[in-house]
Amino acid sequence: MGSKVITQDIRAFWNSRAGLGLWAGTRDVIAKQLEIEAISAHVHDGMRILDVGCGNGITAIELARRYNVNVTGIDFAEEMVTAAETMVAGQHLRGAVRFQVGDVQNLPIFSEKFDLIYTERALINLPDWPTQKQAIINITDLLVDQGLYVMCENSLDSLDKINSLRERVGLPKITPPWHNHYFHDAEVQQTKFPGVKLEGVRFFSSTYHLLSRVVNAWLAAQDGKEPDYEAPLNQLALQLPPIGDLGQGKIWLWRKVDEIIPTKAHDTTELTGQDITFESLISSVLWESAGWIDWTALCRDEEKSPPDG
Repeated sequence: MGSKVITQDIRAFWNSRAGLGLWAGTRDVIAKQLEIEAISAHVHDGMRILDVGCGNGITAIELARRYNVNVTGIDFAEEMVTAAETMVAGQHLRGAVRFQVGDVQNLPIFSEKFDLIYTERALINLPDWPTQKQAIINITDLLVDQGLYVMCENSLDSLDKINSLRERVGLPKITPPWHNHYFHDAEVQQTKFPGVKLEGVRFFSSTYHLLSRVVNAWLAAQDGKEPDYEAPLNQLALQLPPIGDLGQGKIWLWRKVDEIIPTKAHDTTELTGQDITFESLISSVLWESAGWIDWTALCRDEEKSPPDG
């Protein structure tokens, strides 16, 4: 099947979900909330922002509600754009937001460049890494000097780590949806993109995916039930800092610069502001929830030393 046919199928899929409101982009509303919080950490008043792959506009509208910013949202699914326009009608916003049809593979011409651009599980809808790589180039070309691209996408490497833990407790592997091509971390971080540098990687969803996709899923399996996305254990993750690198959702931060200055290493730490270790989180939270399973030992086997918090 050619990439053009695949793209048409993916567009049709997202158009079919445009009327689902909060569930249009994902059934996992808590994961969506984590994404919004992680993206908004890089937003401040006065910014000109582009949301590439805005869906029905939930994130763009929320940013304009919180901040005095000017947000443009684009999506290649026409029904999603219509839903976004309907959703924003009558909203009381601090900033401004508008929506239009647009494709990351052929971006519209804008009159000005942007202080911040973000994608939120948008580039994983492209068919392969070469296409994704060109999309990153297209996006970062629209940044002002020192502008920031917040690339909130899914990592296959981190999903593999979660699946390794799931297998150890008798849970089946999670496979990416048919319409998604998850990123390989090495491909992203070893590629040089013109005019930008990789400023850091944020593992914002790590704690949530450990709790929801391993612990809560195991507890549900013991009762013969399907996991509930709204389970109390999943909601607990909203109150906990991200620990380790176990979440398929990651943020790669790309900074627009005139001259790339070599650095010793990319900043891949998660800045939590708390002195908390991976093992202390497991022992204090998961042991009580999961009973006899030694989650600390499981994670120690996966990561020979505790990941940085």
